[in-house]
Amino acid sequence: MAAAQGDQMLSCAIGPGTDFTESCTLQKFEREGETVFRVNHPRGGFRLFNLAGDGTGLIPHDGAEGAVNRLDGDVLEVTVGVDRYRFPAAANAGEDAQ
Repeated sequence: MAAAQGDQMLSCAIGPGTDFTESCTLQKFEREGETVFRVNHPRGGFRLFNLAGDGTGLIPHDGAEGAVNRLDGDVLEVTVGVDRYRFPAAANAGEDAQ
């Protein structure tokens, strides 16, 4: 999947038992004064994330499911249900992820 201009490729594992691939894209935008991260899945779905209030990770925008955040060097691995994402740690810090 090719990233659109301004998008960043993101390593993800979508679905149970899948391996990480560089197949998701990451977009960052502002909505009502908050930074929102949109991860587009390779087969058309997407997930929205916000920074956690304490700045320690990312949480799903809709809050329906919880997220498990694990920082490994300069990579923040976020798991929501059976889906896993590897964000550059700069994205978590609110810096440009481009």
